[in-house]
Amino acid sequence: MTNAKTLRVMRLEKRLTQAEVADKMKVSQSYYSQIERGEKRQDAPEAMKVISGMRKRGSRTGGGEQKAGRRRED
Repeated sequence: MTNAKTLRVMRLEKRLTQAEVADKMKVSQSYYSQIERGEKRQDAPEAMKVISGMRKRGSRTGGGEQKAGRRRED
């Protein structure tokens, strides 16, 4: 898997938007999109570090969250 595809997979697994990652990297969303498409390869390692350090959206601890829109039946 290329760095660009890895970035997208990592971002989606954490339910993050491109804008959220871009904001953390202090770049525009369109610039981050270019990184994710493989057009700005030199910034891909930095993006991976940023995504790795971010929590899943909707998570306080980074684990044990439920899928959006689904309620747990007890």
